[in-house]
Amino acid sequence: MKRLLFLIIKLNLVFLLIVNMAIAQNLEENPILRLDLEEVIKRAIDTNEGFKIKGQEVNKTEGIYREVRSHMFPHISAQSSRTYHIDSPAVMNLSDYEDSFGVGTSQVIWSFGKVMYAVTSAKRLVEVSRFNHEAGRQEVIFSAKLSYYSTLLARNALSITKESYANTLENKKLLGQRSYGGRGPKYEIIRMDAEVAGRVPAVNEARTQFDVATETLKKLIDADSVSKIELIGDFSQTYDEFNYETLLAKMYEDEPSLRGLDKTVESADAKVKSSIAGFLPTLSAFSSLDYSRGSTMQAFLRRTEELDRYISAGVKIDIPIWEGGLKEAQLSQARSDKEIAILRKKQVEKSLLLELKKAYLEYQQYKDNLKANIEAVRLAEEAFKQTQEMFASGQATLTDLNDAELLLTNQRLNKEMTLFNINITLARIEKLIAGQYDEQNIDKKS
Repeated sequence: MKRLLFLIIKLNLVFLLIVNMAIAQNLEENPILRLDLEEVIKRAIDTNEGFKIKGQEVNKTEGIYREVRSHMFPHISAQSSRTYHIDSPAVMNLSDYEDSFGVGTSQVIWSFGKVMYAVTSAKRLVEVSRFNHEAGRQEVIFSAKLSYYSTLLARNALSITKESYANTLENKKLLGQRSYGGRGPKYEIIRMDAEVAGRVPAVNEARTQFDVATETLKKLIDADSVSKIELIGDFSQTYDEFNYETLLAKMYEDEPSLRGLDKTVESADAKVKSSIAGFLPTLSAFSSLDYSRGSTMQAFLRRTEELDRYISAGVKIDIPIWEGGLKEAQLSQARSDKEIAILRKKQVEKSLLLELKKAYLEYQQYKDNLKANIEAVRLAEEAFKQTQEMFASGQATLTDLNDAELLLTNQRLNKEMTLFNINITLARIEKLIAGQYDEQNIDKKS
């Protein structure tokens, strides 16, 4: 008997050990990600492919700039050749040849700005790519905030609908207490059951919305689909006042898209000047050191000082006369690119100005709405508690009780939606000014 008891205990211990190992493995495979807004933004930036592509575009434009800049420096090259003279005034065999090899260098001295403006144009394009890279970063940050706040809203809405369901069950309990005293008609019981059943779809829908928002957030931060997300933090209840003129000045100073378009115009202007200079002469210097030897002279492996040596140096000028309209076409394209850049800058500037104004006005409106929402929730909570007490004592009807609970739920949901709108509008403003609003630092800059 003792041996059987010992065996049972041993088997139980083994079973518990296996269960604990399985639980530990499951937790390790499906970790819980506890994320606040900063962590979501960091993960989104680290995993966003579009942002990485813009980083490579910066590298590409830097390479183009170095390529164009190379025309400002000397070009040194080595060459080697073997020549067979098939037809020559001198008597030579078909197998006779002449070897030549040497080093040459060339340097542009003056091109009336063609090279200089081309380098300036390429340099401005590097700056454009960097501003586009920063604009991409701000876009990723905004997307991360949007996803985070959407998930936060869905989480809070689910909590509110669950609490609404719990309140309805409590109301049913109160109705049961009244019915036990003989004061509850049958139709009230049926209606109460309908109220309870009506809350279930709302809870299910809220849960589905939360699951969808969570999956969207996982995709944004490239999290494992089996991982669980737990958001840290909640919507703030207080928000700063903004000065529109300060926001406007900061947008013109820091918004990367606008600054990138400024550099695009400068790049296009420099390209036009370079194309105009292409119609003018180019002055350059050259020099070369060459050696030659042939099969009719001496043996192949003779001393270097015995080779025939040629040293030359000079200055040359290239004057374009006619190239089939090539330079005219290049100038026309450059002027069109400049005009397009100017028009695009105006177009984007108008769009950003309108977006900033709308975001500012909406932010002020939502802030006022939040004050009203907070007061409405406070009054709805008070009214619901009083209605419950009155219903328990027979001074309020079931309709009054259900209406009070529904009012409280709607006001809570309205408040959460207002908080969501405030934060999304704030994220839009911060995207337009390329960072968080800090009036003191802005004043110091100015």
